[in-house]
Amino acid sequence: MQSSKPKRPVGVTAISIVAGAGGLLSLFGAASRLAGMGTGPVELAYIVIIFGVLGLLLGAGFFTGAKWAWMAGIIIYVISIGLGIAEIIYGGQVGFVGGIIRIIAGIVIPVYLTRPGPERFFGKGGSSSSA
Repeated sequence: MQSSKPKRPVGVTAISIVAGAGGLLSLFGAASRLAGMGTGPVELAYIVIIFGVLGLLLGAGFFTGAKWAWMAGIIIYVISIGLGIAEIIYGGQVGFVGGIIRIIAGIVIPVYLTRPGPERFFGKGGSSSSA
């Protein structure tokens, strides 16, 4: 009997888009700071670049249902809450907005990923019975 991958939940599609778009926006925001067009510590911009790359990777992993993306997404988004707080405090006006978005995503995405549908899609939930 061949086991097929469950259909991708709409929410997983949505968070894959959010993760990819957030990654791109993080890279653009950090690049603008490094180019001298933004405010805030340069060190924070380097950290934002790392999270931007991770966001792009997670977006692809979420979309394809990669097993590693489930746990990595939970860990990275929970850690990103701290980065969001730092962006609010030190990141100027753009960092303030980005920090709020990052904190919201850092709460909502891990909570969503632990729901039964996404867990099954990533192969983390209990075995589904088929009659």
